[in-house]
Amino acid sequence: MVGMPAYNEAENIATAVENFLAQNTVDEVVVVDNNSSDNTAELAEEAGATVVSETRQGYGYACQRAFQEMYEHDSDLLVLVEPDGTFVADDIEKLLSYSSDFDFVVGTRTSPQLIWEGANMDPFLRWGNWFVGKLVEVLHNTSNLTDVGCTFRLIKADAYEDIRHRFRIGGSHFSPHMLIEAAREDISMIEIPVNYRSRKGTSKITGERWPAFKLGLVMIWLVVSEWYSDN
Repeated sequence: MVGMPAYNEAENIATAVENFLAQNTVDEVVVVDNNSSDNTAELAEEAGATVVSETRQGYGYACQRAFQEMYEHDSDLLVLVEPDGTFVADDIEKLLSYSSDFDFVVGTRTSPQLIWEGANMDPFLRWGNWFVGKLVEVLHNTSNLTDVGCTFRLIKADAYEDIRHRFRIGGSHFSPHMLIEAAREDISMIEIPVNYRSRKGTSKITGERWPAFKLGLVMIWLVVSEWYSDN
């Protein structure tokens, strides 16, 4: 099952839903509408998705609701992905192929060969993600990490059950928070490269340099403060 957190994604939501439903391994797509002011919800439903609302504003809250909905639908494998056109639906097979060996499979958008022309992954964002990823890797003893912000990820239901009570961040730094909580529970994890294309519309998180820089500082603070609390 695939979950998509969505806030004003009318430009690509229908295409994203249709592309993932076209995969033989996907039986259902749930879209979490996070107070969109456009017709994201209507377009997603018309494309075949199950649409639910998350009234708590924030990327992290929308992601948490997506995982909750998939878990409550008794899905064994929970796949999270953004519906903004940046990810390729076929790449879900990469995540699934590693799920037999690992409980948590995380995508990385930092492999140069898979960054498409026009993708929002300039050297500032690429190396920033790499730096924070290595910080998580060293301080929290994870497997190799080069991208803490990639939304395209798969977790087994049993592993999700082990960490869902730990989720407490509703903002844009939910992604590294989830990695840290998985490490705390010794959940087996691997990062794999996925395609990264130009998005439809403007990113609410990293569309401009200053907000992206501030988010990076918040992520660093999170990684270090969580390590400090454990020691």
